Amino acid sequence: YFGTHGMAHKLETILEAAKLLEEEKDIVLLMIGDGAEKERLQKQSSDMGLHNLKMLPQQEKEKMPRLWALTDVSLVLLKKSDLFKTVIPSKIFESMAMECPIILGVEGESKELVNAAGAGICIEPENATALAATILALRNNPQQCLTIGRSAREFVVKNYDRRKIAERYLQVFSNLITKPTTASEIKSEHQH
Repeated sequence: YFGTHGMAHKLETILEAAKLLEEEKDIVLLMIGDGAEKERLQKQSSDMGLHNLKMLPQQEKEKMPRLWALTDVSLVLLKKSDLFKTVIPSKIFESMAMECPIILGVEGESKELVNAAGAGICIEPENATALAATILALRNNPQQCLTIGRSAREFVVKNYDRRKIAERYLQVFSNLITKPTTASEIKSEHQH
């Protein structure tokens, strides 16, 4: 999990999943970032005796590609709330660009995007059992991880390349500029 450790994310779910996975010696969960809940989560992790969970502070932007490259799966989690059904966390796009399969614990538009892209596996928000099971399933099927990662990257390159989006915006603006905008221009255009 890379990102804000805030109240909106319900990151206790990761700690609970880590506890369920503690016998899996080849699985380490990594949380990078800062936020209002960081200290509390660190204390909770310590109290739970989690040895398979590492928590690092926010990292410099230049280090992130290397950290993404070390990551097998990206966790994108938010609380279970209608409020979050219309948000799309930006880390989804980073994950897709880095060919990193997503385990998504968010409902609504984010879920639709991840499913359309074939970019990951969607679970119920705040469900640590589902999170642990999905981590295990992906660990046990590395070919599925590769397939998901490739699909994610292809989708984001095709649909969310900044240059392509900028070109589409320019075309929209160009169309608006060349169309008549006053009543007399519209009337004049229709008379011709």
